[in-house]
Amino acid sequence: MLYKKIIRPILFKTDPERVHHFVIRLLGAISVLRPFFYLIKKFLFVEDSRLHVQIGNLHLKNPIGLSAGFDKDIIAPLAYSMLGFGFAELGSITNSAQPGNPKPRLWRIPDDKGLIVYYGLSSCGSLEASRRIKKKLQKRDIPYGVSIAVTTGLKENEMTDDYIRSFLDLYEFADYITLNVSCPNVVKCDVFAQVSFIEELLQKIMNIVKERKIGIDIFIKIGPDMSYTDLDKIIDLCVEYKITGIVATNLGKDRTWMKKLKSSEEKLDHPGGISGKHLQDRSNKIISHIRERAHDKLKIIGVGGIFTAEDVYDKMKAGADAVQMITGFIYGGPLTIRKI
Repeated sequence: MLYKKIIRPILFKTDPERVHHFVIRLLGAISVLRPFFYLIKKFLFVEDSRLHVQIGNLHLKNPIGLSAGFDKDIIAPLAYSMLGFGFAELGSITNSAQPGNPKPRLWRIPDDKGLIVYYGLSSCGSLEASRRIKKKLQKRDIPYGVSIAVTTGLKENEMTDDYIRSFLDLYEFADYITLNVSCPNVVKCDVFAQVSFIEELLQKIMNIVKERKIGIDIFIKIGPDMSYTDLDKIIDLCVEYKITGIVATNLGKDRTWMKKLKSSEEKLDHPGGISGKHLQDRSNKIISHIRERAHDKLKIIGVGGIFTAEDVYDKMKAGADAVQMITGFIYGGPLTIRKI
């Protein structure tokens, strides 16, 4: 109640990106003060063996993870177990450091319990990210994944090798890797969501994994806007190349399939992908479709529209093995995971 009635209204009057940077730096500062870390974690992290989940080689103490996009530059990685998350995904990280799209690039749409996100893959770069992870996560009490995406401005024939360079920089420092082929906020995003591109990427990545005997779980993150024909092809490729699973789904860019948004045209008149409640049904349908086609050959991490325990249950019922969230956490506050 304190967060929703007092703190959130104050924060929501300030530019969302400034608030995000303030909060993440505050979390980073608190989480390295071990007495505060353990005190907060004792209150917020629920220890119960009934919540444990095994996904590939990953043992999760609970199935609720922090989605990529919250800590893009590895500022506060220790904070997420403190807040109750069972795992966390850092990034997305690109091979070359890049500033992303011009500001403003983040907008709240509270009437729709969502955000409009137009960051454009701002990143510190894969080498710097690997240094930060090595320094800050020498000890970890939950699994940490790293999401990698393509550096913007590359030619189409350079993109898969860009992912490979990031993978080689980061895999040793991650518990799992997610190949983000679905960012809706960059030029040529349609290229790296193409089935032919994904096949080439998986082939190269899995060849390296086999040659070097790398025992790491690999996921692909897909968007909600693709056709079911393309989705079926991607599911089949994931099964063929024996990756661990699929993260479904990223932000929605195509607003035609979304239910009527309540926010005013002025609030919606921004470029970018929409997160939040309006992704819920679409995400659940895609999860259900993946499970029906892949059976138990792929693990599924469900993302999109999670705010309550019922939302988590709906994702699990659809076929997800675990879930991730950001927007629901922003709207719900620091007690969100404990309440769920």
